[in-house]
Amino acid sequence: MYALDLNEMNDSKSFPRAILWSTYRSVSTAFERSIRELGDVMVTRENFSKAACFGEERIAFKRYHVDEPVPGCKFSDIKILLEGTFPGYRGVFMKEVAMALVLSGKIDFVPDGFSHVFLIRNPVKVVTSFYMSLISEQLSGEKSETVSNEAGFVELWELYQYIRDIKGQTPMVIDADDDLLRDPATTMKKFCDFAGFEFKESMLHWQPGRLEDWSWDDAWYGTVVKSSGFITNEKHRVSEIDVSSYPEYVQDVIRDCQPYYEKLYNLRAKPA
Repeated sequence: MYALDLNEMNDSKSFPRAILWSTYRSVSTAFERSIRELGDVMVTRENFSKAACFGEERIAFKRYHVDEPVPGCKFSDIKILLEGTFPGYRGVFMKEVAMALVLSGKIDFVPDGFSHVFLIRNPVKVVTSFYMSLISEQLSGEKSETVSNEAGFVELWELYQYIRDIKGQTPMVIDADDDLLRDPATTMKKFCDFAGFEFKESMLHWQPGRLEDWSWDDAWYGTVVKSSGFITNEKHRVSEIDVSSYPEYVQDVIRDCQPYYEKLYNLRAKPA
């Protein structure tokens, strides 16, 4: 572990902070797994989602409102935590879904001092994969409502606009398939340059297995748990997916999400 000077840690240039915003099923967990290989970066995940699903201020994600809210899990607490110091680390990284803030009406709790990266993926892949994960999870009676409410592309675009127009920052946009999986080395190098992290070749390979704080089952994490690096599945191209074989509401959600995906796709950082 590095010996750190507190003045150095509070300097934003020497202590980079970054948030990866995405929808579900966008290879974001593999991205997180890559960052963990840096070792000296504090990696945290879905803090705002915990508040949105289980906290005292929860409004969105009503399917989780089956138990009493968890005390001490407020959006303001998370913002303060993220903007604080992290002794023993040389940076901090969080992965999060944009919906957690936007659907909760807490978009103004975006923490200060962070670089923002948007990881996008074609809605054909995202929505069909989300639907199949819900099937695997054996969620009954509310799949239509869940897929419609939690696709996440509208919220991703709204958050991008907020960070660009209100916070005055230009986020980096990465496409999961056309950038990250097509050329992981180039994409992760560009991310590190943008966010201020030091790229290491070890970010491209890792030991398979479930990490301690990956609490969801294999319906959600099965692929990355078994992986040892970024995986490109040539058989899972958008053109190979028969959208017509899915329920009509799934097809409707894909169509509704497509314009927002295309807006973000046109803003992406293209690999050389």
